Amino acid sequence: MRTRIDDHRAARPRQGFTLIEVLIVTVVLGLLASLAIPAFLGQRNKANDAAAKSLVRSAVSAVEAAFADTQKYDDVTVARVQAIEPNIAFDATADDARANQVAVAFSADGFTIASTSFSGTRFIFTKDITATPTVARTCDRGPTCQW
Repeated sequence: MRTRIDDHRAARPRQGFTLIEVLIVTVVLGLLASLAIPAFLGQRNKANDAAAKSLVRSAVSAVEAAFADTQKYDDVTVARVQAIEPNIAFDATADDARANQVAVAFSADGFTIASTSFSGTRFIFTKDITATPTVARTCDRGPTCQW
């Protein structure tokens, strides 16, 4: 014999989710996250590398502007280049792109500029007027490096 309480429980709509539904949603979200997170991290590294390359290109422009004034690469100094481009910290060794730093070295035949991105890749621009080709763009990741 059924009581009124049993009738009331049977007529009530189901509330909440079953354990299997929650597990399926959790697994699907985990799979989506496992696909999305590496892609996001790769894009962030690309952005950091692009910032370092842009910093090096701006530094090259400043050095070439200083060379236009002196007509000798060994007369170009860090102070002269810093006056042309005050937003970049030119230094002999410091090359952290996060701090807008580039390492620069001058010689009679050209110059070398380098900066290291947040991802750890070091981008190097070398100009040597006696070499063929006169300009070399390299990085420390080898052939996978893209300038």
